[in-house]
Amino acid sequence: MRYIAAFFQYVRHNGLKTAIGRTLGFIKRKIKRAPVVQNVVVKRPIDVMTSAEDVVAADFVAHPYKTPAKVNKAKLNIGWVLSPISVGSGGQHTIARFTKSLQERGHNVTFFIYESIAQQPAEYSHKLLKDHFDIDVKCVPVKDIDKSDLDVLFATGWETAYPVFNMKTEAHKMYFVQDYEPLFYGMGSKSVLAENTYRFGFYGVTAGRWLTKKVGEFSMPADYFDFGADLDIYKPKTNEPKKKQICFYGRPVTERRAFEIGVLALAKFHQMHPDYNIVFFGWDVSDFDIPFPYENRGIVSPAQLAEIYHESQACLVLSLTNASLLPLELLAAGCVPVMNDGDNNRMVIGENPDIVYTLNSPIELAHGLDEVVRDPDIEARCQRISKRTESSSWDASYDKFERIILREATTQNHD
Repeated sequence: MRYIAAFFQYVRHNGLKTAIGRTLGFIKRKIKRAPVVQNVVVKRPIDVMTSAEDVVAADFVAHPYKTPAKVNKAKLNIGWVLSPISVGSGGQHTIARFTKSLQERGHNVTFFIYESIAQQPAEYSHKLLKDHFDIDVKCVPVKDIDKSDLDVLFATGWETAYPVFNMKTEAHKMYFVQDYEPLFYGMGSKSVLAENTYRFGFYGVTAGRWLTKKVGEFSMPADYFDFGADLDIYKPKTNEPKKKQICFYGRPVTERRAFEIGVLALAKFHQMHPDYNIVFFGWDVSDFDIPFPYENRGIVSPAQLAEIYHESQACLVLSLTNASLLPLELLAAGCVPVMNDGDNNRMVIGENPDIVYTLNSPIELAHGLDEVVRDPDIEARCQRISKRTESSSWDASYDKFERIILREATTQNHD
């Protein structure tokens, strides 16, 4: 099972083509080493993206989780259960961001690495976090959690909620919910298992109001924090005029980012404005048959991303589940976001007049981009929208996140 899970993990972060090539090489090496056994049928494992043993053990109906007594402490021991660290994971970057804020406020934080999906030694997780996430945090295997004196324990992705439910600990169990994960799959076992984690009785802290509403449909108590932007990176450049350029957050490996709809919208836009440069970022798309000229930037650093925003008049950002972090970054950098309309975006980013929302149709999205580039005052417009987001830092979100934890887990007065 771990090989199949590892394959899907690799696909998620490196693309299908690369994953297949690596897998074929692995199989060839195994065949060379393996003894020949005749008349043996290789059985397919039951793959549920988490430990089947943990799923079966989580009897949340007959033995529901009971919230422990609050502690009389201001500085807490806080644990997070994470799947193995992946350098390209936006969700783990957000967890690292909030963890660092907790450390700076005097809390003691430990990451517990849950290896049901892929094997990753805790020492290697620690190195990845230091090298790529700018955070120094203690990492230990999840099996060692019973040796820890924890006040709060966070589940993260849905697959980690099962081991957290089963853990024998007096810690307050909470759930850091960054997206509505049942929608990551077709209707089936994984979708149902992800949905059931909202019935575990944990207190949820969600990325935006839309998710608080969604988990509330399962009677899950929750509060939310608002999105922010790193204003040290995403800020306007007043001395550089915009190019005849738009950009697109294109991640074909992440279905909820609607890559195909985006390409169709850009094909229509290119017909309308063949003189505009179109920049793709977020993934290497060189092995796709894109029906128009484009610039393939792939995965870029935040500083490189800010430069793309500075050069571009508009950016196409699609999200079919919870909103992306990009719109606020775009606004802060002075680039107009063009997005698919829906509560999942408006309830998180807000009713912002500087965002162009359209029906989730390639034609309407192309018209949204067209409306931006036809604006004769586009330079002034981009400067204006960046000024309006000068207060959109993460600081208020960090403050609220800590208040929620202290309110739910301690007897301290934190108003």
